Amino acid sequence: MTFDTLNLLLCAGVLCLGGGALLVVLQFLGGFIQIIGGLLGFFFELLNGGPLAWCGCLIALGGGCGLIVLVLYLVQVLPQCGTPQAINLCRLLGY
Repeated sequence: MTFDTLNLLLCAGVLCLGGGALLVVLQFLGGFIQIIGGLLGFFFELLNGGPLAWCGCLIALGGGCGLIVLVLYLVQVLPQCGTPQAINLCRLLGY
């Protein structure tokens, strides 16, 4: 074998192995970029919807969070009714 043939085989081997590794890396990188792009697209679509398009969703989320906070507050306050630590809410609820 001559020096040129050896260089040609060496370059072909490096290109074959390097190209295969590059294809695998690009598959994972493309999937990651697609996930990030989807999340950003969802966020910007939500922002571009305007106040009337997603206002109901925002009110539903706020109402749901408010209801959860109210229930958690009542769960903590109602056991104190009838004790010296009772608050005026107990009187309002009839305790």
